[in-house]
Amino acid sequence: MRVYANGGVHAQDRGIVPKEVPEDDVRFVEENYPIARFKDVIPEDEWRAAAYCLARGGVFTKYEESFDEKGFSKRSVPGTGVLQLWHEKLAKTPNSITGKKFWGGPAYFEPATYAPVGQGKGLGFAGTPLRELYKEYPFTLVFESGPLYTKHRGGNYYWIKQILPENFALINDKDAEALGVKTGDVVLIESPVGSIEVPAVVTSAVARGVVAVPYGMGRWAETLVVKPSYVNLKKGGELLAALPEKVEMPESAVNPVKHLPEIVKKVLFTNRPAEYYEKGLAVDVWRFNGVTPNVIELFDESLGGWPMLSWLGAGQAYYSTPVRVVKTGKTRKLMPHQIVW
Repeated sequence: MRVYANGGVHAQDRGIVPKEVPEDDVRFVEENYPIARFKDVIPEDEWRAAAYCLARGGVFTKYEESFDEKGFSKRSVPGTGVLQLWHEKLAKTPNSITGKKFWGGPAYFEPATYAPVGQGKGLGFAGTPLRELYKEYPFTLVFESGPLYTKHRGGNYYWIKQILPENFALINDKDAEALGVKTGDVVLIESPVGSIEVPAVVTSAVARGVVAVPYGMGRWAETLVVKPSYVNLKKGGELLAALPEKVEMPESAVNPVKHLPEIVKKVLFTNRPAEYYEKGLAVDVWRFNGVTPNVIELFDESLGGWPMLSWLGAGQAYYSTPVRVVKTGKTRKLMPHQIVW
C-alpha cells in the first residue's frame, strides 16, 4: 500500500496524476478492490493518488519522454557509471541487523539468513548459511522465466497459452536418474515452508542439485478466485484454506466487453468459451492452470518469519530456497512441443 502510494504521489508531483483526483475513481477502487480496506494506513491525499493509479492499472509517461529516437531509455542508470572492483561506500556500510560491515569487493558468499540463527556460524557480516540449517533439503529451487512469459501477467496471454498451457519442474538428468523420475512424472517439491506438485521435465540444461520452475502461472486470485489444489503450506495455510471452492463472476464484471463486436471478443478471449464474455459463469481454467513456486519460498528465521532476503541487495531471495524432491507416483502427459523454457 505504501509503495503504491509513494508511486502515486510521485506521479502527482510530476503532473501525471491530477492534484484533484476524480471522486468516481476513488469510489470505484473502494467498491471493487479488497486493498481499500487498508486505506486508513496512509493519509487521505495519498490514498486518493493511489486509487487513481489502481483504477487504471498504473499510470505512464509519454513514449517520447521516456525513450529517444533510437528507442533507448532516457532514464539514468543507478550508480556512478564506473566499474569498480572495490566499492568504498559498500565497504563502510554495516549490515542493519548484525552491525558488521559488508565486503567491498567481488566475492562469492553462499546463501545465508540475514542474521545468525541459533548456534550456527555466521558469515561475518551476514547470517547462518542455509546449508547448515536445512541439511535435509539437498536441492535448490530457482525461477526460470523463459522466452514466453513475463512474471505472472503471462496468465492472461492466451495466444501464448496455446504454446505453453502449463509449466513444469526442470530436473537435471543425473538427479532424475537417482530419484527414479522421468519426464511427465509428477513430483512433490517440498521446502521448509510447504510443498507443490508439478510434472517433471528431465534435462541436462540445469545444474545438478537445482530444480527450476518456469514462472508465470499458478495464479489463484485476480478478477476471479480459485482455490489452488497443487500447494500445501506448513505456514500460512489458513489463508488458502479460507478461499472458496468455486467463484461465480457477476455479469457486471464482464458487461463492458459484452457489447463489443463478435470478432473483437474472439480475438481478446481466445480459447475461452463464449459464455465467459456473454454471462460470466465459472472460473476460467486457462488463467489459473500451472503452478507458482512463490508460495513455498523460504522464510528467514532470523527476521521473525519474513521472506528470505538478499543481505546485499535487500530484495527477496528467489534463488536460494532449499527443497527436496519426491516422486508421487502420478503422471502427466506433456507434449514435446509444449515443453518450452
